[in-house]
Amino acid sequence: MLPDPLQRTVKRLWLAGGALALFLLTLTLGNAFLPESKRLTSDLVGHDFLAFYTAGQFVRESRAHDLYDLQAVKTYQHNLAHRENLEIGESFGPFWNPPFYAWVFAPLSTLPYRTALLTWEAVNVACLFAAFFLLTRILRPAPKRITALIPLLLLTSMPLIQALTHGQNTMVSLLLLCSVVTAWRARRAFLTGLTAGLLLYKPQLGALVAIAVVCTLGWRAAAGLATTSIALFATTLITLPGTLADYLARMPANLHQFQVENVYLWDRHVTLRAFWRLLLQGREPGEMTTLPTICWIASATLTAAPLARSLWKHRPQLAPQNLDPIIAAVIAAMPLLMPFYFDYDLLLISVAAVLYTGTHLCVSIQSDRSLTRTWIALYLWLMVNSTVARFTHVNGTVLLLSAVAALLAHRAARAQSAASASTDEFTSQPLAAAA
Repeated sequence: MLPDPLQRTVKRLWLAGGALALFLLTLTLGNAFLPESKRLTSDLVGHDFLAFYTAGQFVRESRAHDLYDLQAVKTYQHNLAHRENLEIGESFGPFWNPPFYAWVFAPLSTLPYRTALLTWEAVNVACLFAAFFLLTRILRPAPKRITALIPLLLLTSMPLIQALTHGQNTMVSLLLLCSVVTAWRARRAFLTGLTAGLLLYKPQLGALVAIAVVCTLGWRAAAGLATTSIALFATTLITLPGTLADYLARMPANLHQFQVENVYLWDRHVTLRAFWRLLLQGREPGEMTTLPTICWIASATLTAAPLARSLWKHRPQLAPQNLDPIIAAVIAAMPLLMPFYFDYDLLLISVAAVLYTGTHLCVSIQSDRSLTRTWIALYLWLMVNSTVARFTHVNGTVLLLSAVAALLAHRAARAQSAASASTDEFTSQPLAAAA
């Protein structure tokens, strides 16, 4: 039997999720009756997939050295847009990922563009439902009315809507992270490291997770991580020679061209770096000046310090049996500490929310009310954040996510302290009996 406050929260979440689902369904149906000039059509969605399709085409046609050549990418995509009647204007999508990731899209690039996009979206939907399965397993044996909230709230979340309409790979990332967390919670160290290495196809998603996995599970996790990393490195060197050098040499200049030389979507990033850049300089071109840089470094240090301290306390020889609090804290802090992290990838913090819910069901802590309310506020704010941030230059998502990350880090520290106290009590009993 759930406590009354928790039952009320679950009921409100069902009402909110149902209302959002009805609202989105109304918008979807209403879109068909809008004038063609105002209607959202297939010509306007999925444009992020252009970068993936281009990369697959380049490696398949032995043009791998053009992967990070912005002019070559722009020329190819504009020719493709002209053939397919895509409305991309003067924009184009650069390939930001490491070279080996282009091989994933080589088979898709053999298909006509629209068929390839639909196939890619189907792959993402399949990954999403597989992630639902793993997430609901984390909450077992919770009542079904709680586990069923997972698909409802994710399907109506803004990050999922953004990922699907952009043609992004977020659902693949979500499934990978769920797989990592499943192995992590079971303390299958080598498998955890092995799977965590796959997240490095998008370094901003995998870097902090990789560090945390090694810190909490030790050398076996490091061995698994190294195995995957070496395999991906070797694949790049053997099948795409020279492209790793291109990636390392050209990526800084490519980022500079997009983020410094042009108006940039700082309101769509959910990092501390983007928060201060947008707040103090806006979206206009230009290098990041001294004041926002200092604020970014200071706030990142304040965010990272308690997390690092908690990770140190959770090292293998001291780690408590339940790793859920520290895993949740790492996942929530990850977007803030990275220099590059788009809002659609915030779908991944749903894993942290599920881990928090699972421990909250087992241990009722009075102070967790503030954390629950902050989670709900973050979920709702994501619906309007980009629009509000564009006009006010204040990214509310970063503020709310910072609060969530701080509260989760504090919660992880308390969990470790409680585990240590329990261990001390257990070990002192035989000594007392001997005395």
